[in-house]
Amino acid sequence: MKLKEVIHTFNHYDLPKELLEEEVKRVVIDPKKVKKGDVFLMLKDDDKSQFKMREALERGAKFVLCASDYGIENCYSIRNPRRAFAIMSKKLNHSSCDRLKIIGVTGTNGKTTTTNLIYDILKGAGKRVGVIGTLGYKIEGEFEDTGFTTPDPDILHKIFRKMENAGVEYVVMEVSAHALALEKMAGITFSVAVLTNITQDHLDFFGSMQNYERAKMKLFSLQQSRRAVVCADGVNMVRFMNYCDIPVLSYGINSPSDVFAIDIKQSLAGSEFVCNVNDNVFIASTPLTGEFNIENALAAISVCSLVGIELETIKRELKYLPAIEGRFNVISEGGKRVVVDFAHTPDGLEKIIRSVKALTLGKTITVFGCGGDRDKTKRPIMGKVASSLSDFVYLTSDNPRFEEPEDIIEDIRGGISGDNYIVEPNRAKAIRLALENAGEEDTVIIAGKGGEHYQDIAGVKHPYNDYDEVYKFFRSKLQVIEGETKIDLDH
Repeated sequence: MKLKEVIHTFNHYDLPKELLEEEVKRVVIDPKKVKKGDVFLMLKDDDKSQFKMREALERGAKFVLCASDYGIENCYSIRNPRRAFAIMSKKLNHSSCDRLKIIGVTGTNGKTTTTNLIYDILKGAGKRVGVIGTLGYKIEGEFEDTGFTTPDPDILHKIFRKMENAGVEYVVMEVSAHALALEKMAGITFSVAVLTNITQDHLDFFGSMQNYERAKMKLFSLQQSRRAVVCADGVNMVRFMNYCDIPVLSYGINSPSDVFAIDIKQSLAGSEFVCNVNDNVFIASTPLTGEFNIENALAAISVCSLVGIELETIKRELKYLPAIEGRFNVISEGGKRVVVDFAHTPDGLEKIIRSVKALTLGKTITVFGCGGDRDKTKRPIMGKVASSLSDFVYLTSDNPRFEEPEDIIEDIRGGISGDNYIVEPNRAKAIRLALENAGEEDTVIIAGKGGEHYQDIAGVKHPYNDYDEVYKFFRSKLQVIEGETKIDLDH
C-alpha cells in the first residue's frame, strides 16, 4: 500500500507528495528490528532519538517518520506519531477492526473477569468470539501471550485480522488506561465500552488521579464508542456523565442503576441473586464469589443484553461459567481453604479480603507483596488494608523487577501500625508458612499474581506459579498407609 493510503489524512500536509507515493509494507518502532524496506516510526523524542533514527536508516529503513527530523536525510516530521502508528497499523491490516463488533472493557479492577464473562456468555449463545487481555488472546482453545493487557497497535491489528479471517463476529478486549493515553485505540470504533471502576493505580505513570481518570474517559467519546456500560458503584456518575457523550446503561448493587442485583446470597462455592435488567427480573446463580464479582457479572449481563442476547441464555451461561485463572480461585484440602487472586491495587485487595472474611469461620490470612518499578504510593496503603482487615499477613515478593524485594516490603510496612505480620521475601516460603500455620476453618488469600507463571527479577522472568506452591504443600502432606492415601496436616 502507498503511504498516502495508510497514513492519516492530516499528515498528508506534512509530507512531500513524492513520499506519499512510496510503497509501505511494514512499520517498525524498534530500530533493532528494522529490515530493508521498512518504514521506521519514532514514537517519542528522547535523548537517543537521533541515534535510533540513524540506526534504523543504517539497517535499511526506507525512511523515518518522527515528531522532529533533526535535519537528518530521509527523516520526515509528522504530527502525533503515536496516533499515526495506530492508524497505519490498522490500514496495513486491511482495517479488519471495522468489520468486527468490538466490546472494550476498562477500569482499575475487574477487566479480565468481565471480558471473560462476556466472552463465555456470547460463546454459549452460539456467537463466534475472540478475547484480548491480560491473559493474552484467544479465538478457540488456549490463550496466546501478547505481553501486554492491551497490545501495541501493530500486534493488536494483526490479531484483529487473524480473528476476522477465522470468522469472528465479536471481540471482547481489555482496554488499559495506558493504551488510551498513548493513542493505541486510535481508529477503532467500539460497539460497547464498559467502565468497571476507577481507583488508585499507575500514579507512577499518570502523576495524579485526575490524569488517570481523564485517560480512561477517552473511551467514552462519540469518536471512540457507540454505547457505554458503567458501574454506578465504581465511579462518580456526575463526573462520568460530564465526560460521556454516548448513550449509557448503568449497573450496580448499592447505587440506582438500570441493571442491578438484590437478595444476594454467597458462599465460597458461588453466589445467587435476583437480577433486574430494565425491569426484566430473573434469579441468577453463578460460581463467582464476592460482591465485586457480582458487579462484574452485572457488567456482562448488561453488555450481552445490549447486543441482543436473550436473558434465558445469559442466565444459563452464568450458571455454568468456567473458572478464570487467578480470579478468586478456591482450593480446598484437608479443611483448609486457599483463595488465589490477582488483586494488586488497594481497592482490589480490600475487596478480596472483605469478601473472604465474610465467608470464613476461622481466621483470614493474607500473603501479598507489591510489584517493583510501579506506583510506590499504593504500597503503604495496601499494607494498611491487609493488616487492618486480615487476622495475619505474610509480606513477600511480587515481581520486584529492578528493585530489592526488601525495599518494597519496607514501603508496605510504612502503612502497618500493628504487629500481625511477618516478613518472608521468598514467595514460595511465605506461602508454605501461611499454609502450615492455617487452621482447619481458616482461609489463606494469596494475592497479587493470580495466574502468572513467572517472577520478574532484574529483567528475567523466572518460572514460578502460586498454584504450584499451594499444590506442592498439599502433596507434601500426603501419606500412603495400607494402600490408602490420607492427608497429614499435623506434621
